[in-house]
Amino acid sequence: MTRQSFPVRLRPFDRSDFERLVSWVATPQALGQWCAAFFRHPLDEEQLRRYLDSAAQPNVRTIFTAFAPSGEAIDHIEISMIWPHLSSRLSRVLVAPARRGAGIGGAMVARACAFSFKTYHVDRIDLGVAADNALAIACYRRQGFSHVGTWPKAIPLEAGTVDVYWMTLTRAIWVQSLG
Repeated sequence: MTRQSFPVRLRPFDRSDFERLVSWVATPQALGQWCAAFFRHPLDEEQLRRYLDSAAQPNVRTIFTAFAPSGEAIDHIEISMIWPHLSSRLSRVLVAPARRGAGIGGAMVARACAFSFKTYHVDRIDLGVAADNALAIACYRRQGFSHVGTWPKAIPLEAGTVDVYWMTLTRAIWVQSLG
């Protein structure tokens, strides 16, 4: 496991991030890969407003925008399904299209995991990723996530169904990787 070292800063997602996020998922394919069936194309301010409002409820979701040291917004990530002292889930992970392949995703996932373990005291962090998204799966593996199962035809989309590759990271593995 290789923890990413690209420096990222997480800031709570807010309305100022709406336009940028919409531009990152401008096509139905990009939207589907990012969030499966959670949003509808075209993504718009009303959908994002409801999404942001849902984060106001305790332990439903915490949504972040990630920034490079230059101040450039480079990523979006959500921690959801929060069961304090048990588990949480990483969801809706998205690296800015122009910044993909530079290690940013791994660094942002590492920061979100550190936040989740510290803030919610969870024992495990789970995620689901499209089974054909080899780059994302490799990124998660580098952060210590392991495959725990595959859910065939889990998500219906206009173009067909998506198999979901389930992964998990335990606190024990996370702590071991820090040593």
